[in-house]
Amino acid sequence: MQDYEPRLGLKHMYLAGLVLAIIYILVQPYLTPENEAVLWFFGIFYSFILFLRGIDYRRIIFSFSLSFFVIISFIYIFFILVLNITGYPRALAFFLLPLISIATMGYFRDKIASMKQARKQKRIKVSFSTRIRSAVYKIDPIMWVFIIVGFTILIVFLLTPVLLMLYHAFEVPPGQSVLYNFIRIFTNRKYVKLEIFPWEHFYKKQIIGGRPVYVVTGINYGILLNSLINAVVVTSTATFLGILVAFVLARYNFPGRNVFRILAMIPLFITPFVNAYVIKILFSDQGPISLLTQALFGWGIRIDKLAGVALAQIMAFYPIVYLNAYSSFINLDPSMEEQAENLGAKGLRLFLSVTLPLALPGIVAGSVLVFIFSLEDLGAPIVFQEDRLMSYQIYSSFTSETGIVSPEIAALGFVMLFLAAMGFLAIRSYVGMRSYAMISRGGRWTLRERRLGLKGLLFVYLFLLPLILFTAMPQIGVILLAFNIMPPRGFAINLDQATPEYFISLFKNPDVFMYIRNTLSYAAAAVALATTIAIMIAYSVSRTKIRVITPTMDTLATIPLAIPGLVIALGYFYFYATFFRGTPLDPTSGPTTFQAWVVLIIAYSIRKLPFVVRSVYAGFQQVHEALEEAALNLGATRSKVIFGVILPFILTYIISGAIIGFIYISTEVSTSITIGGLRPDQAPMTFAMMMAYKGTTVYGVQIAASMGVLLILFQLLAVSIVVLVFKQRYAFIGV
Repeated sequence: MQDYEPRLGLKHMYLAGLVLAIIYILVQPYLTPENEAVLWFFGIFYSFILFLRGIDYRRIIFSFSLSFFVIISFIYIFFILVLNITGYPRALAFFLLPLISIATMGYFRDKIASMKQARKQKRIKVSFSTRIRSAVYKIDPIMWVFIIVGFTILIVFLLTPVLLMLYHAFEVPPGQSVLYNFIRIFTNRKYVKLEIFPWEHFYKKQIIGGRPVYVVTGINYGILLNSLINAVVVTSTATFLGILVAFVLARYNFPGRNVFRILAMIPLFITPFVNAYVIKILFSDQGPISLLTQALFGWGIRIDKLAGVALAQIMAFYPIVYLNAYSSFINLDPSMEEQAENLGAKGLRLFLSVTLPLALPGIVAGSVLVFIFSLEDLGAPIVFQEDRLMSYQIYSSFTSETGIVSPEIAALGFVMLFLAAMGFLAIRSYVGMRSYAMISRGGRWTLRERRLGLKGLLFVYLFLLPLILFTAMPQIGVILLAFNIMPPRGFAINLDQATPEYFISLFKNPDVFMYIRNTLSYAAAAVALATTIAIMIAYSVSRTKIRVITPTMDTLATIPLAIPGLVIALGYFYFYATFFRGTPLDPTSGPTTFQAWVVLIIAYSIRKLPFVVRSVYAGFQQVHEALEEAALNLGATRSKVIFGVILPFILTYIISGAIIGFIYISTEVSTSITIGGLRPDQAPMTFAMMMAYKGTTVYGVQIAASMGVLLILFQLLAVSIVVLVFKQRYAFIGV
């Protein structure tokens, strides 16, 4: 890797991109698809020539900004080509072509060089057959059972449903191309709309109630682009806010900091549908925000449709990035920043060149989850009645009169999975290209905290505090709504009308309590199943080191985090409709025959498996293998060692993982309202909350808000047990 001597600067790369873009603009009117393919090939070939001549590609790979820009450029060019966008956006793609080409060539060159170097360092070559015999000798029957059963469950109930969804995505009308459904998604104006009509505006000024109101709705670019743009906007904004709040709370000491930290965590308490409903009230033309702008500027404001969805998701998801970033900032080695300061880096330069890059893995983990959650979120689109998003389209296919999910929806589900996986893999690869090692990692150090001056205190109390309070308002509003302090329509605070009537009715009304009973029983059964699977997988991964098998099992056990819940729901619909046709497990068998509870329990256990596996795996890592070997040498069987020696040691980890899994199962939305909606009397609480909001039940929004309060209490209880009783850190989503 050291024999590559850079002789050309990056200016040659930028110049090549500029030339390509100018050529495209000049010859665009005369270009045919074949001629344009030649231009793309020429751009890649010329980039290869620059690479051979010694362009400094490592400046791209090891630059925080340039390497991230490569990822964004790759995604940009992909959609430019898939959506067949021409004009200046395509010219920009040509300008970016040398950048991603040279970065990709350099990445693979270094990978190949490192693989060759690693191969040279291996002095003893072991044949594949010898490795197999060694693995068979070391692994006893009980471990083979764990590996085979764990693998089988993951393949049958995770991979197979997703592959079935992909199979149905290629079902096309007679005489059509096998890619018909995908071509329709990428070319139909329902999904991709590149032009903006004169009557379409990001916001409109209307007269409502005799006063001017600015109605912010966003611009419709089609279902596919709307979902992608919304996810990018939500992820970018949530990441910025999360980093800002985390850095201030981690690095600066000021009065009330602990209160700030508690308030910043409030949005993490999940109250599906109701929190988005409260946001809609807050930003309605009669809401407090509109009344404030009316008093200050003489006009009101209402945020709705696409803009409302983005706002609700930002407020709900930014704490995911905040907690990841906060954990990263407080675990940074102070000596790294101190050395940078000694070399002259201060302020913003120190933050961008040292602090932020070192904290990047944690921040990126939160950002990727926000991107995925934004794509699959159903609460905000349903509340804001925004059907021009992929998640709403997939959901509506389950509620159609026919009850049949079309191949086009299956293709849309695969596109959602592809977008989520591409974001996940691209960011993970970006993080993997860089080194984050710290000199004294794992030792004790004093955190770098500074006291804020006057300007800093003004920023914290005049900007940060209102921001944190603002993002906590939905959960506070849920409590006010549940106890009738805030009415379900309009905005007012009526303390004299406070009543626990709606909350008490959750347990007195049998029609409402049915959903609570379903939720608790499903969550308990799913947690028991997930815990059993997690023990087998976590033990196999931590105790066996079989190339390919062990890493694959580990990946399959954690990959549900990167698979949108709606994709799981679609896959399970096809899975049970295919292999259990005509049985009570067939989703198309009708609302009186279909046994949704079985499907829901299995779906929950697979979807939330990563949370349980991670906790159990951490427990196995705490028990040294020497303890097992000693027990085996004294005559104990493997089963006696596992169940009589190890599991008692890690019982707290198992219980903690089960509690965390129970909470996330209780608040699950995507599978609950799709699969559960096919058999309403067997649906969980989240389905009832959605129906209450939509007004299709005899009880009102206050009941849904009361269910939200009950879910908050569940989550508070879980935090208390995990943190106070078991002395472990509660694992919020992605943290």
